[in-house]
Amino acid sequence: MTPADTPDLLFTRAMEAQKNGAGGLLLSGGCDPHGRMLNLGKLLPTIKRIKRETDLIIKLHTGLVDRTLAEGIVEAEVDVASMEFVGDDDSIKEVFGLDLGLDAYIDTFQNLRDAGMKNISPHVCVGIHRGELRGEFNALNLIKEHVNPDSLVIIVFRPTNGTPMGSLPSPTGQSVGRVVAHARKLFPEKKILLGSLRPRTADKGRSDEDDDTRLGIELAALDHGIDAIEIPSPGLVKIMRERGHLLKRIEAFGVLPGEYEESIGYRWE
Repeated sequence: MTPADTPDLLFTRAMEAQKNGAGGLLLSGGCDPHGRMLNLGKLLPTIKRIKRETDLIIKLHTGLVDRTLAEGIVEAEVDVASMEFVGDDDSIKEVFGLDLGLDAYIDTFQNLRDAGMKNISPHVCVGIHRGELRGEFNALNLIKEHVNPDSLVIIVFRPTNGTPMGSLPSPTGQSVGRVVAHARKLFPEKKILLGSLRPRTADKGRSDEDDDTRLGIELAALDHGIDAIEIPSPGLVKIMRERGHLLKRIEAFGVLPGEYEESIGYRWE
């Protein structure tokens, strides 16, 4: 990710991206102690300027938003709004360090929907509570009840060296498959994507086919109903071709609504 934390710098980055042939921007960032994205309010006028002066698709990780900020996001003509949905109060407090409850997440998505946000894509992280399944199924149920998303992204907890949870095990493919299967049951007609945030390599001494490796997780997601996978492993691509799948390759980061696929471009493989 490239820093762009002032209006001038964000506009410069956008112009550079357009000049270099990019189809869009993903805007994300750190959050304050209340789960709100830093600098977002002051950058919304620049986002609108980018939308008016370029053809770039803007995808935004919103953080928690109130009604006023949600209206500002829509006014800025953001194309896709994404935000993680956490389904367990203890995870919100112990993992994210936020003194908030589930209502904060429900309110954020309802505020975005009520403001007229046209593409809303919640993210659900498998194993966010120290690698365990805890609130994932509840998160999906609440999304079904309150959000009516346009698409859904499943991501997977990836232990990161140097962090408090760096030594914990990653979720297994079996756990990922259970969450994907529940999502598919709740949202039979929605686009469900396995996001790029997930374990990438096998542990030392383990093969790439083991259940908790990159390929094991990807296969579990595929077998339980995922529609798309960001940055699939070569092993998965090989297996899918052996199974007779025709693959659509899109050069884009994060979930991309079907209406934008033509402008970004794709090819069948």
